[in-house]
Amino acid sequence: MYRLKKILFICFLLLVAVKGNVSAQASKFEFGVRGGLNLSTAIVNDAAAIRIKPGYHIGGTVDYFFTQKFGLQSGLFLSEKGSKIDGFNSRSYVGGSPDYTFIFDALYLELPVYVAFRKNISGNFNVNMCLGPYFAYGIGGKTKRTLHNSAFADGSTEIEWNTFGNGVYDESRDWLRGETLHPFDFGAGIKVDFGYNQFILGIGLESGIIDIMHEERDIHYRNENISVSVGYRF
Repeated sequence: MYRLKKILFICFLLLVAVKGNVSAQASKFEFGVRGGLNLSTAIVNDAAAIRIKPGYHIGGTVDYFFTQKFGLQSGLFLSEKGSKIDGFNSRSYVGGSPDYTFIFDALYLELPVYVAFRKNISGNFNVNMCLGPYFAYGIGGKTKRTLHNSAFADGSTEIEWNTFGNGVYDESRDWLRGETLHPFDFGAGIKVDFGYNQFILGIGLESGIIDIMHEERDIHYRNENISVSVGYRF
């Protein structure tokens, strides 16, 4: 976590430096910072129930408007996603009905590239409607499997492994592996930003396009996320 904080601090300094060197001729560029709440889940094909997992996002933004109404919005974000899934991969379960929960926690570096349409409501208030693809790469997170009415061989009711790792949770039995995700994710997003002077309130929806479940031919997993954010334009 210290390393991630250091990366974010360096990105912030670079953002400020770039902003300070933008000339008056390039005034169509807008730089800022943004952060907020993620309410993420997943689309899977083998689950008893899927619930929302709260997370966060934070990062720097850069917008470029070709005209007063049309432009591009992008930036680089640290975004925590995931899901809570009951009875996940139940077809592999032997002996009655499964009674367990998987919690996927996935930390991404995310780059959105959105087309934006801006509507000026008044001199200080505007609304941006944005849509386009996003690209993300997983850099951390843990997956936890919890048993509700039974226990594992060692008496515990929980096991944990790296979400983007090899799934090994017991080095003495490295042939036992939990479900993991591919680090690369690609999807589409849509969001609405309400701007007042330099301040922004945004609401967005992201939907993964590609299946990111690792080495599980019969299981499919795609990210879904609703975000609420606040931001500031320099």
